[in-house]
Amino acid sequence: MDTPLIPCLKPVAGTDGESRVRKLRMIGKLSRPLLLLLLAASLVDTAGADGNATRPTQAPEMALKTATDQLCGLIKDHRAEYKASSGNFYSAIGQVVVPHFDMPEIAALVLAANYRSATPEQRTRFAKAFEDMLVRTYASAMLDNCNPAGIHWMPPRLPANATDAAVNASLARDNGEAFIIGFRVHLVDGEWKIYDVAVENVSLVLNFRTQINSEIRRSSLDGVIAQMERGRL
Repeated sequence: MDTPLIPCLKPVAGTDGESRVRKLRMIGKLSRPLLLLLLAASLVDTAGADGNATRPTQAPEMALKTATDQLCGLIKDHRAEYKASSGNFYSAIGQVVVPHFDMPEIAALVLAANYRSATPEQRTRFAKAFEDMLVRTYASAMLDNCNPAGIHWMPPRLPANATDAAVNASLARDNGEAFIIGFRVHLVDGEWKIYDVAVENVSLVLNFRTQINSEIRRSSLDGVIAQMERGRL
């Protein structure tokens, strides 16, 4: 079952009807990679046993694979509970998944110039509201589509002491179609954290940047944050 498009966020306008349909389909394809991003974001503690917080003990693709398997196991064991109480599932996501997103970096990339002019309070509120929006939008899809067996992780080529990596995975869909997803991760205090995902060379961050900054131009940053906090974006 494919996940839905992001509610209330309009697709990027194209130059003609065909272009708009093409972009709409692309945003739809980004929904499944975002689901995988949410699953993979539950990165295990990768700091070394000796307490060195700058040297991860796992390659980034193995950290992603391990975390995806672990979270899918959690969902399998508690599916009925989570379906009965979305609040319990939101809480689980908040504890297991969200801490391993680099939300300050994602917020900065999405807001772009608006981030530079935002106050510290606006930046914090936006990052939290964006995080909550992702959880609300994709929580039910995570319950229904958690299947790590359909994911093939590809080891990246990393130079020694790399702090940033592009990790690719092949995702097989229910209809037999497979496509490549690219994750951008970097080291933050010894942990690999995800800050973007792309499918068919379309960046999730850039897609949100286009849409959210368009909303900001129509109203204001405070107005958009308020809408996100009320669940209207």
